Amino acid sequence: MASANGIKNKVGRKEKITERFGYAAFRDKVLRRRVPKTSWYQGDGSTLTILLVIQVVTGITMTLYYTNAADHAYDSVRYITDQLAMGRLVRGIHYWTAGIMVVMLFSHVFRHLLLGGYKVPRQGTWTIGVFQFFLVLTMSFTGYVLRWDERAVYAARVVLNMFHKVPVIGDELVLLIQGGPQLGSLTLTRFFSVHVWVVPVLLLSLVAIHLYLVVLHGVTSRAEREQPVATAEEHKAMYRKAALSEEQGEWFQPHTMFMTGLVAFAVFSIAFILALTIGPGELYPEGNLVGSSVPREEWWFWWYSALIAQLPPAVAPVFYVAFPVLLFVAMLLLPLLDRGPNRGARRRPFWTVFVLVCVIGLLWLTDMRTRSSWTGWPDPDPPSVPHGVVLSEKSAQGRLLFARYGCNSCHAVSGEGRRVGPDLADLERRLSLAELHGFILAPPEKTAMPAYRGRITETDLERIVEFVLVAQTFPRE
Repeated sequence: MASANGIKNKVGRKEKITERFGYAAFRDKVLRRRVPKTSWYQGDGSTLTILLVIQVVTGITMTLYYTNAADHAYDSVRYITDQLAMGRLVRGIHYWTAGIMVVMLFSHVFRHLLLGGYKVPRQGTWTIGVFQFFLVLTMSFTGYVLRWDERAVYAARVVLNMFHKVPVIGDELVLLIQGGPQLGSLTLTRFFSVHVWVVPVLLLSLVAIHLYLVVLHGVTSRAEREQPVATAEEHKAMYRKAALSEEQGEWFQPHTMFMTGLVAFAVFSIAFILALTIGPGELYPEGNLVGSSVPREEWWFWWYSALIAQLPPAVAPVFYVAFPVLLFVAMLLLPLLDRGPNRGARRRPFWTVFVLVCVIGLLWLTDMRTRSSWTGWPDPDPPSVPHGVVLSEKSAQGRLLFARYGCNSCHAVSGEGRRVGPDLADLERRLSLAELHGFILAPPEKTAMPAYRGRITETDLERIVEFVLVAQTFPRE
C-alpha cells in the first residue's frame, strides 16, 4: 500500500512539474499531434534551425577568446586556430556550418517557390522567412570580417562602397558603419556588435515566430500539391483530413521528428567532417589598411562576384547595390502577386523552370569564379601617374576608363595597385596596339581575365589601349 502511494506521489510530482513549466501543454499541442506525412526533403527547415543553434554555440565559445580590437583581433583568431585546445575544430565547425547554412537557405527558398509555400494561409510564415533570409546572409558576411585579415578588410571596403552609393544618405551611412572618417577599430567593433548581438537576437526572435507559424499552419502537404486550394478554410479542412488519415497522416513525434532530424544530422555530419579534414576558412595575412589586395570572397558569395563581373561596367556599380534591395522587395510582394490556387512543382511549370534556371545559374557562376582570379568588385581609384609624365588627352581619358572598367581590380601599374594580374609596367615585353586590342577583347585560353568583346565600346577600348601603351613605359617597381 505504501509502495503504491509512493508511486502515485511521484507521478503527481512529475505532473505538477510539467504543468509548472508548461511542458505538458507543449507535449500535447506540439509533439503529440497528427500531421500529414513529411517527405525527407522537407527537413531543410529543421536543418537550418539546428545549424543556427550550432552557430550560436560555437560563436559564443570563440567570443570567450576573441578580441574585437583592430590591433589584436587577427592575433586572437590565430590563437583560437593554432593554440587553443580544439580551437581549430570549433572554428572549422562554425565556418562550415555558416557556409552550408547559406546553401540550405537557398534550397529552402527554392523549395517553397516550387511548392507555393507562400500561399494562403502561410503568407505570414513566408514574410518572416524573408527577413530571416537576409539576416542569415548578413550574419554570414559580418562573420568573416571579424578575422581582420586581408579578406576581411577587403570585404569591409566592398560593403562600405555599396552603402556609399545609396542616394542622399550614402555618406552618412558610411560614417555610421565605419565609425568615423577611416576604417579602423571602431569599424571592427560595429561589425562585431552586429554579428554577435544585433543579428542573432533578431534572428532567434524571428525563428521563434516562424516555428510557431509552421506549427500553426503546417508544411505543404501532399494533398495540397495534388488539388487546388483557394482559401484558408479549404486548406484547414484538407490539412486536418490528411493529418487524421491513416494512409496520409503520421504522428509528429516520433515519425516527423525522426525524418527531419535525420536530414539535419546528415548535413551536420558533412560540416563536421569538413571541419575535421579541411579545417576552417583560410586565414590571409593580417589586414592592411594602407595597401590594397584582392583575396577571394568566401565561397558562398562567389556567384555574386562572378555575376557582377559579367555585367557592363556602367551597370555593375548600380546593380550590386540595387539587386539585394529589389530581391528583398520582390520576395515580400510575392504572396500578394501570386494568389493562384495551384501548388506543387507539377502544377507550377513557370516556377519549376525559374528555379531550375536559378540553380544552374548559381552553379555556373560559382564555377566561373572558382576557376578565375579576377573579381567583380572594381577599385574606383585610377592608377597614379609618375612624376614628370604628361598624358595625352586620349591616354588621360583611358586612365579613368581603366578604373571604370575594373582593370585596376587586377592589374598594378609601377608596383601600385592589386597584383592579381601582371604589372603593366613590368611585362616581359611591351605589347603593340594590335596585341592589346586582341588581348582585351578575347584573352588567351586559361588566362584569368574576362573577355570584353561586346562589353566595351570601340572608343573606350581605343582610349584604354592608349593609356596601357603609355603605362608600359612607366618606371618599373
